[in-house]
Amino acid sequence: MSAIIKFADHMPSRPSIAESLQEEFNNINSPDTPLEQKLASALSCIMQLQMRISDMQEKMAQSERDVSIKEMLLRNATLRERELRTQLVGRYW
Repeated sequence: MSAIIKFADHMPSRPSIAESLQEEFNNINSPDTPLEQKLASALSCIMQLQMRISDMQEKMAQSERDVSIKEMLLRNATLRERELRTQLVGRYW
């Protein structure tokens, strides 16, 4: 457990996506910002969000595959346990 905590403490700090999006959003809403820059900031926000969505979809698909594999392993283990219990009961009767 302490190794996990130590590893988490040494993770490099980087600005979160929310912070960078908030900065872009502030640029878009600033009255002093030229229209072209507002559009560029808006496009940047959209692209960041699309990349984030794509990453999350990939992670979700991988998680679904992992869950289905683990469910199959659990079903196999449960079936094997029943078989072993049946054999054990058969030996004593």
